[in-house]
Amino acid sequence: MIKQKIYFRADASASIGYGHFVRTLALADMLRVNFNCTFFTTSPSFYQIGEMEKVCAFKVLQEENMFEDFLSYLNGAEIVVLDNYFFTTDYQKQIKSKGCKLVCVDDIHNKHYVADAVINHVLTEESLFSRESYTRLCLGMNYALLRKPFLMRNYLNKENGHWFVSFGGTDFDNMTAKYVGYLDADSTVKSITVVIGDAYKHYNSLNDFAKIEIKKNLTATQMKHEMSRAEYAVLPSSSVCIEAISCGCKIASGFFVDNQRDYAEFLAIGHYVYPLGNLYDWQGAFFINRMHDFKFNLPGDFSKIPTRYIKLFNEL
Repeated sequence: MIKQKIYFRADASASIGYGHFVRTLALADMLRVNFNCTFFTTSPSFYQIGEMEKVCAFKVLQEENMFEDFLSYLNGAEIVVLDNYFFTTDYQKQIKSKGCKLVCVDDIHNKHYVADAVINHVLTEESLFSRESYTRLCLGMNYALLRKPFLMRNYLNKENGHWFVSFGGTDFDNMTAKYVGYLDADSTVKSITVVIGDAYKHYNSLNDFAKIEIKKNLTATQMKHEMSRAEYAVLPSSSVCIEAISCGCKIASGFFVDNQRDYAEFLAIGHYVYPLGNLYDWQGAFFINRMHDFKFNLPGDFSKIPTRYIKLFNEL
């Protein structure tokens, strides 16, 4: 039996971060047994290449001509998955005009969708989306784009007073050092795991903190291990936060870029995290003691998400 082709299109870099790439590759991993998956990206790092090789075939696009280059691979028989903010409504129409089915992963809902489906694993309000009458909406944590290790709740025993901190692969303004500083000075904090990416440029700023252990470019399995042993975490409101929730962490979270605002509001309203609001504005470590008495909610069973996505793509 010939499997349906799915072409996944997402990038990662120091300027745009790794979130689009990681979550789209997670979707490819959920679908690769049932579909013929290929990942398309520009200028992949060694880390990205290694991660793609674990999941499916991949092709590298010409960065200076990436929109047209990707279109040249389409013959109309494919399902296309787009994940980035620069994929406009017009570009969606160009893909649809080829005869392809189209799925958009988008967390800021700032355009009109002509796609066959839109995935937003944070928002649940359908009226926020401008779309065609046929466009299906896959919303909320029932469609969380989690990497395979985070789909199962088999985390370790929590280590008392152990914290996990990660602000993505770039962290230009060094939120890492700011919040690690608050934790390092607090007597209730026993140890801190700090995860950074290959684009983090402030390594020397972490040298004076006594309680930290720094880890870099972790695999999904390694991230699951570190999050699972952490009692608490400080994280931006993004996909990494959903991963930590799946590991049972008690999380303090907020936003420092606009596309994290919806995440932050959703997570705060649901009591999934202790809300920090704008991470630039927070001064001091008051949140540490407040978190001890905060009532955290846990979402439902993540293990059913791959089956949900397989059904969706079979129905397109």
